[in-house]
Amino acid sequence: MNRLTRMVILATLVFGVLASAAQSQTIRIGSAGLSGELLPLWIAQTKGLFKKHGLNTEVITFQGGPPTVQSLLAGEIKFHVGGTSSMVDAKLAGADTWTIAVFINTLPYTLVASEKIKLVEQLKGKRFAVSRLGSVSDLSLRIALRNLGVNPEKEAIILGIGDQTSRFGALRSGAVDATVISPPLTITARQLKFNLVTSFQEAGIKGAYNSSYITGDYGRGNHDAVINFLRGFVEGMAFIRKNKEESLAVLSKWMRLNDRESLEETYDFLLKILPKKPYATDDGIQANLDAISARNPKAKKFKPQDFVDMSYLQELDRSGFIDLVYQ
Repeated sequence: MNRLTRMVILATLVFGVLASAAQSQTIRIGSAGLSGELLPLWIAQTKGLFKKHGLNTEVITFQGGPPTVQSLLAGEIKFHVGGTSSMVDAKLAGADTWTIAVFINTLPYTLVASEKIKLVEQLKGKRFAVSRLGSVSDLSLRIALRNLGVNPEKEAIILGIGDQTSRFGALRSGAVDATVISPPLTITARQLKFNLVTSFQEAGIKGAYNSSYITGDYGRGNHDAVINFLRGFVEGMAFIRKNKEESLAVLSKWMRLNDRESLEETYDFLLKILPKKPYATDDGIQANLDAISARNPKAKKFKPQDFVDMSYLQELDRSGFIDLVYQ
């Protein structure tokens, strides 16, 4: 065996070891909270779909979008799955963040109010609970109130209370007059005779709600990992449509929920709002910018295209992968 042949074999072995090490490296994905809209992520992780596409992943759950974004910018996680508004805020502050998919492009909330509030006009001057000021629940509430003819800056008292269980508790105790919730808490609200003022989705209220995003630096250096993440995630979305019982089991596990009616309400709602191809839309991002501009005038200088990079999803789509997983 001559010297050149030995060098080629050695280089091949070294490359193989490095590639294997890269594949076995754990890629951490940040999940912004626990809500049914994150089921595609939970499916992809639980059913081994990320692993199927060459990624060894770990899902870390955070309490809301802002701490998840902080972890993304620090490099502790490589993908953020959750509220789009946190990414927009980070970008406005100068962060190199990019949305690579928008898998919920409507606001999956219902505005629920105390029984004494019967008309939209009665919402003016009332106290509203959100998770925290600047969060996706806060942004969604402000978008909805504007659509209902209520000025959220002048005609509403908006309080940061916590997750939707805490917000609902504040409504039940009378500490607030209204809040935003999503299935399965809508069942409890109906049972307790609260007034479900409006379903944002049924009212056609637009907003880029849940997205997957990365830093530009990570995307530039890890193109294949981003593509493979999207493969696993999109396959998770398709899995939900084709496998109801298994999807309900995963939903039950992650949400620690065993009530069949609540699980089915969440699942049925997801089928209505999950797109087959999670592309961002200009009007969805623009709705976020319009709502944010009330507290951050800098948002008026930006366009929806400044926040999204659909090139990875387009590449995946052109390959025929997305159409294939729905067959």
